[in-house]
Amino acid sequence: MSIFKKAILTIILLNSFQVFSQCINVTPYGSAIVNSCSNGTISTCNYASEYGEITFNTVGTFTFNSSISTDYLTLTTALDVVIASGPAPLVATIPSIGGYRLHVNTNSACGTSSVCRITTYACGAPTATVSGGCISSTAFGSANITSCTPGTITTCNYSGEYSELTIPTTGLFTFNSSFSFDYLTFTDNLNNVLYVGTTPLNVNITTPGNYRLHVSSSSLCPTDAVCRTTSYSCTPLVPCSGTPLSGTTTASSGTICGAQTVNFGLSGSTIALGLNYQWQSSPTGVTWSNLTTYTNSTMSLLVSSTTYYRCIIGCGTFTSSSVPKSVTVGGTPIGGAAIASSTTSCAGAIINMSLSSASTWSGLSYQWQSSSTGVTWSNIAGAILPTRSQAVIASTYFRCILTCGTSTVASSPVYIFSSVPLTYASLPLYETFDNTWQNGCATRNVPNNLYWQGGPLTGNNAWRRQNDGTSAGWTSPGSGIATPHSGTGCANFHSSSASIHSRGDLDVLVNMGSVGKYAITFYYINPTGTDNLDVLLSTDAGISYSIKGSYNNQTSWAKKIIYYNSVGTPSCIVRFKGNGNTSSASMTDDIAIDSLAIRLVCLTPSISATASSTNICIGQSITLTGSGATNYTWTPGGITSSVAVVSPVANTNYVLTATNDGLCFPTTNITVSVTACPIGVTELSNQNAIIYPNPSNKIINIDFSSIQTNSSIELFNSIGELVLVEKLENKENVINIENLQSGIYIYRILTGKTPIKNGKLIKQ
Repeated sequence: MSIFKKAILTIILLNSFQVFSQCINVTPYGSAIVNSCSNGTISTCNYASEYGEITFNTVGTFTFNSSISTDYLTLTTALDVVIASGPAPLVATIPSIGGYRLHVNTNSACGTSSVCRITTYACGAPTATVSGGCISSTAFGSANITSCTPGTITTCNYSGEYSELTIPTTGLFTFNSSFSFDYLTFTDNLNNVLYVGTTPLNVNITTPGNYRLHVSSSSLCPTDAVCRTTSYSCTPLVPCSGTPLSGTTTASSGTICGAQTVNFGLSGSTIALGLNYQWQSSPTGVTWSNLTTYTNSTMSLLVSSTTYYRCIIGCGTFTSSSVPKSVTVGGTPIGGAAIASSTTSCAGAIINMSLSSASTWSGLSYQWQSSSTGVTWSNIAGAILPTRSQAVIASTYFRCILTCGTSTVASSPVYIFSSVPLTYASLPLYETFDNTWQNGCATRNVPNNLYWQGGPLTGNNAWRRQNDGTSAGWTSPGSGIATPHSGTGCANFHSSSASIHSRGDLDVLVNMGSVGKYAITFYYINPTGTDNLDVLLSTDAGISYSIKGSYNNQTSWAKKIIYYNSVGTPSCIVRFKGNGNTSSASMTDDIAIDSLAIRLVCLTPSISATASSTNICIGQSITLTGSGATNYTWTPGGITSSVAVVSPVANTNYVLTATNDGLCFPTTNITVSVTACPIGVTELSNQNAIIYPNPSNKIINIDFSSIQTNSSIELFNSIGELVLVEKLENKENVINIENLQSGIYIYRILTGKTPIKNGKLIKQ
């Protein structure tokens, strides 16, 4: 086979590899260092189009995941050599220590999205025991339980967080949340689910070790930013003797919609060391069959038909059976009534809504709706949980639609009256915090009551102007406060006196309805301590938030700038979240912000790109044309005009980046397919110009029939990049190509700007 044919075959084979689903992104965000078989977070705000850098100082099997379950992940080396790819969770073996990258996309077609998702890693492959539990990726709080006594884990767990538990003792533990509807998942330190259920959750600890308590507001695993207290109590275990008490079988739901995982347990049974368990099932409650492998005090089981369940409890030769529990599949749900934490909303306060006397079956689907009249209803996007937290800025009716299979029922509505309606501020917005703060939902708690809100309303973790903490009931209102950056006022979070891990929000509602880049600018100070400030953004009127900036210690006032590319969302909320110190020893001064500005920096131009042809033979040229902006850059090639003439010799994706003002840089792309046509490269032949030798490994000669005064040669590599330009001013010319890599190049000989000869050149 000739060298030319081998080279063409190589190009074809390399291009054929691209059909495999793998996504290589070019923007880094987030990082992690893995020193052992452990679990951790790579990033709390990955976009689908970015990759996280991971340094592995250990080897083995790991599971990579995204908080958006439909995401597509690609794991590569630091040089973007693909290790594994597939939908989340992605299981891959780390073959050697070194740098790796986790690329995140919305699907196998490498879709992109500017929505925050959490990316994590976990040692080992996921196990089936995770079914029926909620595994959180954010750690908060811990407890070292050295004896069988009651205690508190944390006073501010959020839904979606877990606490680390060290339990070097045995006993029957009861874990509790101050929110009676919370759903708790108890796992080992590798996130293997051991017990699940609503609070209080009973856990039989027979083996000392490290465990985790995961907190969710329901079995659908939602997240929120509401503090609740998690705690534990304990009953010591002693060896069993005689016939154990059988107790009653319990189930997480007695009625389910279709096939669902149901969690079973025992109530009122003997709890002791040395007990053994065997779960059984029966379609009638008369004839029973053992469920092999289900030999623990609890059971998570996929139920697809109406069935009875019980457990045989044994102590030596003595046994007893629990009172059976039936699980029914199907039925018409009860809608109940929508209830609210308050039926009056002041200045857009967050109202927590739930259902009373409604069915709580496993598999029920929920859809919250709103109405200004109570007659015509509209679905609230993303409101698909049995509970709902809603910023109410106008008087509104709310209800929930419950669906089980084909049966649908509506709850009775609740009416929430908004006493001080808020509006979304037009931009630019400037706030100096110098004026006397106004009454929103409390006394002087907002800079103005048009588009500002805060929570909590009072207490050391309530935001106030720095010299007006008395209206919030601050402890030591003159201690630890900041001196304004400019003027007479600044916004102050009194973390020097707030309780440990306390949190407080200061929100401003803004209209980012134009498509373009926005800048959030403010001054920040936090001289010492372990307190910090998070800046979050909601683009759905407070339904969900993503972190856009996080700031720790700042000894003197410093300007902070956050850029955000809006797709045209009018209902946005910028949240300044103060986070209290992690220990009392660091409570010395406060967090403060000043001189806030939110403005539209630039409008994003709508650009397009076209090609004279997207399917060509090797050696042919095409014209790329961009429009919609004033400045353009084509990649590869680096051509900076709206029109680019290129001659790719392999399949090439040309990306056009454009701008009007040097601030917004939208992109679009065109893929050009290049084939090795049967007749080879279409050559422009001119007998007055001869190029030889071909192939060559060092020099080429270019001879003309007469002396040339305005000629040149251009060489292009396999991806269409211009790699060499030489003037040809003599009748006989010598060109050195020794420094070029081996491969196939396209040459073009020009007189002035007019091509007179082109073809292929092989560098050996």
